[in-house]
Amino acid sequence: MNVSSKTCRVLFALALSLMMPLAAGCSGGQQAQPSERAEQKPVEQESAEQVKDDEKAPAETDAKDGASSADSVATTSGKRVGADGIGFVTVPDTWVEFHDVDGNSSIQWCADDKTIISLNTFDVNSLPEDMREGFTAEDAANVVWNNMIYDDGAKEEDVQGARVTLAGREALQVYAYFPDASYLVCWLLQDDAGVIRYVSAEGTEASIMEAVNIVQDTYEL
Repeated sequence: MNVSSKTCRVLFALALSLMMPLAAGCSGGQQAQPSERAEQKPVEQESAEQVKDDEKAPAETDAKDGASSADSVATTSGKRVGADGIGFVTVPDTWVEFHDVDGNSSIQWCADDKTIISLNTFDVNSLPEDMREGFTAEDAANVVWNNMIYDDGAKEEDVQGARVTLAGREALQVYAYFPDASYLVCWLLQDDAGVIRYVSAEGTEASIMEAVNIVQDTYEL
């Protein structure tokens, strides 16, 4: 299936100084909600608070080479898809492989052209050398945050951030409601090698929970 998705495409040749630390907005406070428009909420957070940036930081994405070498293994409850070094999820047998017309190198599977799960990593090697060592999942989450607003067109008040748990690890989550009535929920976490993993779920109000639950219940490093 070849259609365009909202999966974030991050180009690291951007000024990180324009980004507000996501940690400052995720350390406590009220639970963040994806949007007042929907009765269903993408996830239950441990704690969250909205974070906003004062300056425009447009972002594009450069995914790690090798993401296209995806594996698909049938299981009793669906099929396990993904790749080593990228991550795996188990999707229903009815889901099919998805190919973004924008050239995104993520591993992507979908229920339809609006309900999509994407797996990838952030390639910090494209950063200036003096910025690589200190670049964290929180920095990556801020890039995604800005991308949702300045590239994908979400309103600032419809983008939220939270600290959650994914695959038994602390993760940064950023999610947004878009003017076309769709949702994008992203998770950023570091693996044992220090690689920043990226996972996203896209969908409508009717389908986003299915995609989110697949990620939360089955994602493996």
